[in-house]
Amino acid sequence: MKNYLAFDLGASSGRAIMGHYDGETIKLEELHRFANGPITVGDGLFWDFNTLFAEIKEGLRKALATGQTIDGIGIDTWGVDVCYLGADGKLIGLPHHYRDPRTDDVMPWTFERISKDDIYKETGIQFLNLNTVFQLSASVRDNEEALKQTDKLLFVPNALTYLLCGNVSAEYSIATTSQIFNPTTGDWSWKIIDALGLKRSIFPKITPSCTVAGTLTPEIQAEFNCGPIPVILIGTHDTASAVAAVPAVNETGWAYLSSGTWSLMGVELPKPCVTEAAQAANYTNEGGVGNTIRFLKNIMGLWLIQECRNQWIREGNKYSFAELATMAREEAEPFFAIINPNDHLFEAPGDMPSRIKQFCKESGQRVPETPAQIVRIALESLALRYRQTWNELEAITGEKLHTLHLVGGGCQNVLLNEFTANAIQATVVTGPVEATAFGNILGQGIATGTIANLNAAREIVKRSENVQCYQPTEAEAWEAAFKRYEAICLSSNSIG
Repeated sequence: MKNYLAFDLGASSGRAIMGHYDGETIKLEELHRFANGPITVGDGLFWDFNTLFAEIKEGLRKALATGQTIDGIGIDTWGVDVCYLGADGKLIGLPHHYRDPRTDDVMPWTFERISKDDIYKETGIQFLNLNTVFQLSASVRDNEEALKQTDKLLFVPNALTYLLCGNVSAEYSIATTSQIFNPTTGDWSWKIIDALGLKRSIFPKITPSCTVAGTLTPEIQAEFNCGPIPVILIGTHDTASAVAAVPAVNETGWAYLSSGTWSLMGVELPKPCVTEAAQAANYTNEGGVGNTIRFLKNIMGLWLIQECRNQWIREGNKYSFAELATMAREEAEPFFAIINPNDHLFEAPGDMPSRIKQFCKESGQRVPETPAQIVRIALESLALRYRQTWNELEAITGEKLHTLHLVGGGCQNVLLNEFTANAIQATVVTGPVEATAFGNILGQGIATGTIANLNAAREIVKRSENVQCYQPTEAEAWEAAFKRYEAICLSSNSIG
C-alpha cells in the first residue's frame, strides 16, 4: 500500500487528502479542510499566505497522527499568482490575488511595450487581465518595491513546496498559466520578459511535472518528529491535475470540463495550437501532465452561484447549494433571461444577484426577482457558454467531439449537468468529483515510479470511480436558447 498526501488549494477552500493506492485502485481519505479567500490590505487584494502554510502544516500533522507511512506530498493550487522570494531565502510580503483591481487597466500599457499579436505567438495563452504577465506589468508600471527586491519568482504552489523542502523551481503546468512561457521552446518567453524590463534572473528553471523536488527540510522534520518524506512537484496547477484524472482511456473525440469556481473547458493536444483562429477565439495552451497541452478556455463557472449565495447569506438567507438548485428546478421558468457568464460585470466579488439583474435590464430582457430565477438564469447561461466553447473547439481543432468529461466539484450540480448535456447535445460523463486530488496523487505515483504513465493513471481512475452519464434531450428548446444567447453576447463586454 502506498499513501500519498495531496494538498489541493482552491480559490475558496483547501483540503488535505490522503490517497491510498493498493496497486489497483485509489481510495481517498479527507484529513483536513480549511477556508481560503482574499484579504484586503490597504486598497489591494492579497492571499493570506502565512495562514495557508499554517493550514498545510496542520494537514501534515493530522496525516502523521494517523500512524500511516507517507510516501509523498504534493501541492496544487489555482494558477497565475506569484510570490516574491528575496536573496535571503525569505518571502517578501503577501502574493497579490488575481482579482486585485491593479490589473484592470494595465493591458494597454503592456501592449505599448510588446504587441498583443507577439504575446499570443510567443505563448498561445488567452488574454485575461489576471494573467501573470499583466500582474508583473502592473508591478513594473507601479514601481513596486517588492519586485525590485526579488531574487526569484515562485508560483503559489511552488512557493508552498519551497517552504516544505527548499526547492526553487517553476513546475511546467503552473508556469504555462503565466502568459510568459513559450510552449514551443519549452522555456520562458525571454522576448516578453525583456520587453517588460523584467530581470531574467528572477525566473526559475522550468521543472517537468511529476518530479521529486526534495524531502522535508530538517527544520520541519524536527518540528513534526518525522523522517525525510519526499515532496513532489506534480501537475501543480489544479486544472492540470484534474485533467490528468479524466477517465478517458483510449478514447477519441472527447473534451473535458473542470468545473468549480472557474470552469475550464478544452481538449488535450500533443502540441500547441497557436493559430489565428485560436487567437481570435481567445484560446489558451497550458501544460498538462505527461507533457501534454491543455487547449482550453476559461469560463466564469460556479463563481456566479457562489457569489449569489454569499450575498444572500449577508442578507440573512442561508441557502445551501442543494437548496438553490432545487429552487431553480422547481420554481423558475426555463430561459426567463440569459446572461454572458464571462461579462466583465461578473468578474469581481460583490452583490452578484444585483449584477445579474443589471445585465438583464441593460440587455432589454425581463429582470429576475427571486433567487430561484437568478440561479436558473446563471446555470442555463453557463450551459450555453459551454455550447459556444464546444462549437469553437470543433471548429478550431477540426475534430468531431462526442463526449464531454466533466470533473471536479461541479459534478455534484445535477441540474447543471443536465443543462450541459442538453446545450451541447452530446453525452456528458461526470466524475471524479475529487479529480484534482486524484490527479495530484496519480502524479506522485508517476514521480516515484509506482505508476507507469498518464494512461496507466487514467486506468486507475476508471477502476476507482463510478461515473454518471447524462444524455441530451430538449434539442429544439436549447437550440432556440442558444440563438438568443449568441445575440445577447454580441453586445456583451466579455473577458474571454
